[in-house]
Amino acid sequence: MNFSVGQVIYLLTRKDPKVYPALVCEEVQKRSLTGNTTSYVVRLPTDDAKEVELERLDAEIFIGVDEARSAMIERATEQINFILAKAKEISHVFSEFATAEINIENNAEEDNDSSEIFDQEYATVDLGGGQVARINVNDINKMQGE
Repeated sequence: MNFSVGQVIYLLTRKDPKVYPALVCEEVQKRSLTGNTTSYVVRLPTDDAKEVELERLDAEIFIGVDEARSAMIERATEQINFILAKAKEISHVFSEFATAEINIENNAEEDNDSSEIFDQEYATVDLGGGQVARINVNDINKMQGE
């Protein structure tokens, strides 16, 4: 990335979800036998206005806060999806009890016929969000030692 001296950039730290503004205060051009390189020195928003080489910071660099926001939302979404996938994976321990799910909203007119869907040895459990599970009561009794 190329920056201009005097430009404010935003640093999204990799360790903590924090964003810091930094002022590009130096552009260093280096020409060697291996080629040309450009590096930058930024001033951090500290009491002593500390200046640091940009490449030494463990942070993602953004030109504006909107780009930083998008990256943070993407990270949060990935984390949420990971957490939910783990919960779904772990939920298999209940598979012998939750034998069926029915969407109540789709079957609202069939509420009176629910006895036809669930026979006597099953109990229904409202899971919320329009979801109902069917639990085999005999399996619960077996677990309780009956």
